[in-house]
Amino acid sequence: MDKQHVLVSLVITALILFGAALSIRGGLNSYQSLLSYGWQETQAKVLTNHIGRFHPSGARHGTDFYLAQISYSYRWQGVKYHGQLLYPDYSGDRTEEDAEARLVPYGVGQQVPVYVDPDDPRQSQLIRGVQLQQLGDILLGLAIILFGLWSLRIFHRR
Repeated sequence: MDKQHVLVSLVITALILFGAALSIRGGLNSYQSLLSYGWQETQAKVLTNHIGRFHPSGARHGTDFYLAQISYSYRWQGVKYHGQLLYPDYSGDRTEEDAEARLVPYGVGQQVPVYVDPDDPRQSQLIRGVQLQQLGDILLGLAIILFGLWSLRIFHRR
């Protein structure tokens, strides 16, 4: 086996592992989101809401993301807690308008539903259930795995 053959095989294997990691991350976040269907609903008071703008490291110019940031307080069995989680793995929006739309239901001072893990009431989130982004990670990861396996098969047939 020559060095080029080994190098190409390693790159394709790394691609497959990346796809697997992406699918696993999406699966774990989806699982956590599914568990939230069993969480208890209570009321929270919105303390702050604003849009954070950030530029992911290594990203090209013009690829800013906008993060809807919401903090809230709630009481569970007489104890006061604070939370900031919209839903697991929320990592921002591509446009400021999309992030602003997420803030609309969460005006400062409003009482809003929050979902609390009854086994660990420090864990809460404002949106219950699986989000499209999480399913997208699973599907994209699986597509990368399949492409990598197909590429590896084609490469080794030569």
